[in-house]
Amino acid sequence: MEPETCNVTSGGRVWHKPRRLYEEIARDLSEAIARGEYAPGEFLPTEQVLAESYGASRNVTREALKMLAARGMIEALHGRGSRVLPRHRWQLVDQLITLFREDEKVPQSLLELRRILEVEAAALAAQRATVQSIEAMAAAIERERDSVTDPVASIEYDLQFHRRLAEATGNVLLPEVMEPLAQLWRASATVAAYDPCAVQTAVSSHEHILERIAAHDAAGAKQAMRDHLARVEERIQRLLRP
Repeated sequence: MEPETCNVTSGGRVWHKPRRLYEEIARDLSEAIARGEYAPGEFLPTEQVLAESYGASRNVTREALKMLAARGMIEALHGRGSRVLPRHRWQLVDQLITLFREDEKVPQSLLELRRILEVEAAALAAQRATVQSIEAMAAAIERERDSVTDPVASIEYDLQFHRRLAEATGNVLLPEVMEPLAQLWRASATVAAYDPCAVQTAVSSHEHILERIAAHDAAGAKQAMRDHLARVEERIQRLLRP
């Protein structure tokens, strides 16, 4: 692995992405549904009742319910309210996020799954990447570098690099498989713990991965990705350590 260096000062600060009120309400309601407080087929309280309960406007509450409907957790029935849908109708990401919070083995499992998928993906990208896909990955890295002190943007451009790499494999299914994992990674508490040094290290790792892909060095790309994910795993283990 290349040495881990950092020239960004964080002052020991751990940053957590602020949520809008409707996102907080949607999160609270989705967790209540996942816990079984509202069973499939049961109606949620009315918008007015929810608004009063959360100290929010009806417009804010309505936005939260729209989020749950978009995730397949509820359906809006005109004149009747919002009804909880069966678990099999929920989007995969919501089930994963619920599992992430309930099962302490999930963070490690997520890291292992990334390793299974992305190490081989790096090799395929090295074999199949076009000039355009290499330029797309380079652009994502450049944006990530420029946003090293911007917590929200740095996470998005990190994920964008991995998304562009998946697309560069030429496997039409891989980006679709990776997207729910990216959403889980974005939503998880571990990714929200912002560390500018970790962002700078990720930029360097991404550059090394892209260098091997651009050289069409499949073995080198695999090793570069393996090393990158090992560093990510080490950082996450430090964060989760009591």
